[in-house]
Amino acid sequence: MLPVIAHAIETVLLVTGLVMLVRCAFQYAFRTHKWHRLNVVLFNIQSLSTEEMKWWYAAMISLLLGGAMKFFSFIAFSYPQIP
Repeated sequence: MLPVIAHAIETVLLVTGLVMLVRCAFQYAFRTHKWHRLNVVLFNIQSLSTEEMKWWYAAMISLLLGGAMKFFSFIAFSYPQIP
């Protein structure tokens, strides 16, 4: 039961992080009207506004927590159980 809960938590965190990152990218594109420069959200964050930075930081925290949860569940539940 615990592996199922861990998988659900990591999936929710990773999907939420991706959605927040996409929202940040769309906010940047609407503000600057530069739809071809969406990679700025990932590589050049100095040009983001404060509202976009809030979404970027929330997305990074969610993605890092989801990645850590995935790593933890891999370590904790992938090895055979010792009787």
